[in-house]
Amino acid sequence: MKLVVFPGMMHLLVKQLSLIFLLLFSKSIFLKTPPKVPKVIILIFLTSLTLFVCNFLGYRFLPPVLLGINPGYNTSSLTILYRDATVFTYFSSVIIGALIAYDLRAALKRYKLQTNQSKAFVRYLTFYVSIIIFNLLFLISSQKYFKEHSSSETLTILSRMLLMVEFLFPFIIPGFLTSITKLNFSELMGSDSAHENEALTHLTQVITSNKLFLEPDFSLAKMQYHSNVSADTIRNAIRESHFDNFKAFLNHHRVVHAVALIDGGYLAKHTINSLSVDSGFKSPVTFFRAFKDQKKQTPLAYSTQKV
Repeated sequence: MKLVVFPGMMHLLVKQLSLIFLLLFSKSIFLKTPPKVPKVIILIFLTSLTLFVCNFLGYRFLPPVLLGINPGYNTSSLTILYRDATVFTYFSSVIIGALIAYDLRAALKRYKLQTNQSKAFVRYLTFYVSIIIFNLLFLISSQKYFKEHSSSETLTILSRMLLMVEFLFPFIIPGFLTSITKLNFSELMGSDSAHENEALTHLTQVITSNKLFLEPDFSLAKMQYHSNVSADTIRNAIRESHFDNFKAFLNHHRVVHAVALIDGGYLAKHTINSLSVDSGFKSPVTFFRAFKDQKKQTPLAYSTQKV
């Protein structure tokens, strides 16, 4: 019996890693924001890698099965050993692909100015995605309904050729990459960005003028009430800034307030726990984490440095 060799599963892991990189840089490409690595994405890849190593060492949750897809030769000679890693990596890759599609859809919806360059880009991109979808459907249908047919090997070769076209598309049709370089994203999305910058400025003014961030239980609903701005507008404005979420936005201003208190000699008469409470934090742990993330040192180290 012939076993799936070590590099066979590596191709799937490399494919997932390429999807992860595409996801990380999709927002940088389309929205001009610094790439961020979500912890869940790191967890997904590490899980795929761990399952692969476990399967390679002989530890399995799912028993090995015969490969049901005709690879171009006798199907009874091939057994899937890395079934756990294959199943998890396949479905997680589908999720990552959906996230990329969502980012792309959000970016395209933000185009307020439809130029010839943006229309060309959308046409090329639609054609490229159509090739990917057709290739996937063709592979699944041919192997499901024609795997016992005499032409199954020919269909397998054809699906591989389509896969090569998918990967070589930017080189076969160089206009695809050229259409991206000709896009002026700041011009296409300028009106939305300006609106969101105005909204963030308004939110900052509301929260600082009344020092609302000093309330430990200050919430998004309260922000809506005080600013007279919808929750979606608040989220979009914060999302387009360097803040990860509304809580990070609040903690930023709380840390700024804590720094001002330290500079004014607050710690000469009070403890750091009191400082966290007077800065609007619910717990000292959250205060320490937020302070260190923003100032790259602890409150005590910052205070000592100022002496």
